[in-house]
Amino acid sequence: MTKLQALLRANPDEEPSELSHQLLNRLQGFTPEPEGRAIIEASFEWVDDFELEEENQKRVDERINEAWSMFVLLTVEERAWFYDTMLNILEKEPFTEATSARKTAKLTELFALRKASIESSYALRDELRSSHTRVLELLREWIEKGKSADRRDPVFRELSRAAAALFEIYFNHPHYMDDDDLRSEASILLPELIRMFYPACNHVHIYMLGYHPGYAEEIARLIHFYLNLDQSRENKGKAYFSLASSFMGEGAAVLERGIRPVSDALARYMPAWSDEQFDEFIDTFIYYPLLRQPLLQIARSTDRRLVLDLTVTQHRKTALAAKAAETLRQANAVIAQIEADSMPSTKNGVKGISFADFNFKLAVIEELMYKQNVLTPRFDVGVFVQEYALREISIAEEGDRPIPEVREYFERLVLTEEDLSKVTKLVIGSGQQVQLQIIPFWNGEDGWFDVHTLEDLQHLPNLRVLQAIRLLKADSAPAVERGIILVQD
Repeated sequence: MTKLQALLRANPDEEPSELSHQLLNRLQGFTPEPEGRAIIEASFEWVDDFELEEENQKRVDERINEAWSMFVLLTVEERAWFYDTMLNILEKEPFTEATSARKTAKLTELFALRKASIESSYALRDELRSSHTRVLELLREWIEKGKSADRRDPVFRELSRAAAALFEIYFNHPHYMDDDDLRSEASILLPELIRMFYPACNHVHIYMLGYHPGYAEEIARLIHFYLNLDQSRENKGKAYFSLASSFMGEGAAVLERGIRPVSDALARYMPAWSDEQFDEFIDTFIYYPLLRQPLLQIARSTDRRLVLDLTVTQHRKTALAAKAAETLRQANAVIAQIEADSMPSTKNGVKGISFADFNFKLAVIEELMYKQNVLTPRFDVGVFVQEYALREISIAEEGDRPIPEVREYFERLVLTEEDLSKVTKLVIGSGQQVQLQIIPFWNGEDGWFDVHTLEDLQHLPNLRVLQAIRLLKADSAPAVERGIILVQD
């Protein structure tokens, strides 16, 4: 009978699943300090893999973690004791014997899990902050141990598990941004930790790499590191594929930051890659993350095309290099077709009038498209964003500022001399339909649509009335000299 079974008055033959259930029940209510601490310490000793089926083991782990969460929510003193006791155990592990190392790795994983209770994760933030230097020192010590260890030794596997898990405590509460200073400092260790213990690392470590001050360079270095590993792709660990997804996948962190600094760094490494490594880069970091409509996703992203262009300019004679070149060609063809379908075309080859002030042109478009119905089709931003295929445009998220593609539509819209001859009255004011196509939620309070010159009056030979309401910031003398009736607010 273990000490934990004795404290819980359990049956010596009870399975781990049953005992973990009793542990959770015992710590869900108020537990007197001496008894509670004794039970927690006994659970530390009892923790192991138990050789259970995966789902059953997961259930046991979650119950243990939730029991600990209940305990640390009791008082500040209990939280401090829990954190200190746990770190004491981890610091004393020599990682020389497989059974002890496995138990410590399991203990570290449960310590880092902290998913059972958001409240307990939040509560332990203060303990993490006060023990931050201690945790970083332990991580550095384990990385040093890894340098001299035999990677084939089972003890090294357990050391990897423990080191990867311990770093995950900085991911316990990612929604509380006042911990960013801790993450930034801890992230300095991440590249070395990943390179040392890559089989045990996962998506959390790749996410946390985002706090590294040299993010772009470190991403490129990790890609180079993984490609130089003498391992099959399957043996490179979960973090390898997470790195690929964060590089080119949907919602990729690298894409959100801008991929050019990473691609510039990769350009320095690529010449040293073998053809096999080069093909692995294309297959893993370009095609693997884009399993859904890869051609369209590449066409929609300037950064993705930048990476393809980088591979093409290496002039490698491999099958995947040729595939990347063909994909880039097809993506450019898709872009050309989408633009032809989405953007206005010339009128019978007529280039159209060039305007000195784009906002003046918008006022003319308002008159011809939304008042006279001379310009067709009548542009509707709701229809446009539904049909536009180069990227997903969200009016809800982008409607408080100019939507670039909508602005481009009106920039390209051809106005001929014949069109402009029909303008006899022009209003330069806020609240116009054309303005609300470009900025659907515009409130008229800023200067997005101010007109700064009346030089374009020369294009309106039949203009008789100019109504200027608030948005005209130019000298009105050209209108007066033309004998145009000027109505101002």
